[in-house]
Amino acid sequence: MQELIARLPQPARDHLANVGDNLQLLADLGYCDAALAVPDAHGELIAVADARPRTAADPVSATRVGDRLAREDEPEAYDALVKRRPVLGTSRRLPGGVTGSSDAYPLGADEPYAVLLRTYGEQVETTASRMETAFIDAARDLMQTLRTGPLVDARTRHSFSTERRAGDGVLRVSPGGAVMYASPNAVSIMREAGVEGRVTGMRAAELPGGALSIAPMLGTAGGMATELELGGRTLGYRCIALTSGALVLVEDLTEARRRERELGVKEATIREVHHRVKNNLQTIASLLRMQARRSSNEEVRRALGEAVERAGSMATVHDMLAHSAEECVDFAEVARRVVGLVRSSVVGDDPRFAVRVSGVTGPIDAGPATSLALVLTELVHNSLEHAFGPKDRGTVSVDLTRDAEGLLLIVRDDGRGLPADFDPATTKGLGLSIVRTLVEEDLGGELSLAAGEGAGIALRVPLGTAGEST
Repeated sequence: MQELIARLPQPARDHLANVGDNLQLLADLGYCDAALAVPDAHGELIAVADARPRTAADPVSATRVGDRLAREDEPEAYDALVKRRPVLGTSRRLPGGVTGSSDAYPLGADEPYAVLLRTYGEQVETTASRMETAFIDAARDLMQTLRTGPLVDARTRHSFSTERRAGDGVLRVSPGGAVMYASPNAVSIMREAGVEGRVTGMRAAELPGGALSIAPMLGTAGGMATELELGGRTLGYRCIALTSGALVLVEDLTEARRRERELGVKEATIREVHHRVKNNLQTIASLLRMQARRSSNEEVRRALGEAVERAGSMATVHDMLAHSAEECVDFAEVARRVVGLVRSSVVGDDPRFAVRVSGVTGPIDAGPATSLALVLTELVHNSLEHAFGPKDRGTVSVDLTRDAEGLLLIVRDDGRGLPADFDPATTKGLGLSIVRTLVEEDLGGELSLAAGEGAGIALRVPLGTAGEST
């Protein structure tokens, strides 16, 4: 299929891409299966794109993309190529066993390079209501418009495409600017926006926002999407200039935009809270640092220094949350920042020591991330403080692995090793007691000695998808 399209000149490829982007609109408006077919070197048509209707039963049993369309199954398509004009089908037995028809519109003015097909069941038009007939007429006019060239955005000059959304109102506007048809949804939207009396027959420019969103498209080509605030309502218009006036899709976006604004306010408030928490934690850390400098007791200074690290690790998480649109953070990035803070606190810029973080975690919710940051602070601090002698060189490594079972975090070093009787589940040190409490009680995980080369501690904690409770 790509080879068929690639051999065409760029304007033809752009045209095909734009028609393909608008097939779903055509399928839903026309209660039909919409397809795009390109002839191969032998003149046989190959389907390169299609769209199945969401508004009616599909008369075609399965997607036809990649299929060769037989001449006896799609005579209209081949006739349209030869005659270089649209060919409307007559009722016949379709390949899937349904009675129906196909309309074919050639693409390309002088030498057609593709065919646009509308395939529909017999009952679609024989039992169509007034609304359905109006939509089918709009689909045919849209096909006629699409065959002449791509839809171009009237403002940006880029390709324009859209589709029919749930709740959309549909308007047909005459070349002179009068509303020829308004669907029930369109009438309801206009009523909410303050229109009184019949919508059908009104001048499109007199509709709420019509002078800015519809009138400029009459007598032109392409499409335009406009969103307008009008008398407390928010209306979204997508207007397509047709060879016979305009097709307008209108939706009431008032509630959607209100919810977005409320969500924006909540997100901004939450980010501000995280920012203030971070500032408060940094203030606490500064006070603890000042207190440590004033103390003459080495043990007190060490304890206060460790408290500074803990406050700093929590501040790191809240700092990242303050700049995030979600209540989650990339924990691998948190780990790198926390490890840098701990290294600076324990060994400063001493080049004899290195701390490395590897692995990918993806986003983790704020609560588990804060607990994990505290755990990592304690484990890295213990390694840097206890694993190496005064003249040693060494490396502390942090390995992170995220899988379906949760997060595996391993902190190991190449120092003097752990005591032979060391058991992380029973050790009495404050740091590892904090680690054990956070891992087992707060995170519902497990703590163990790390297997493999190098002394270390491993922990595995279950994690849900970011944004879900764990």
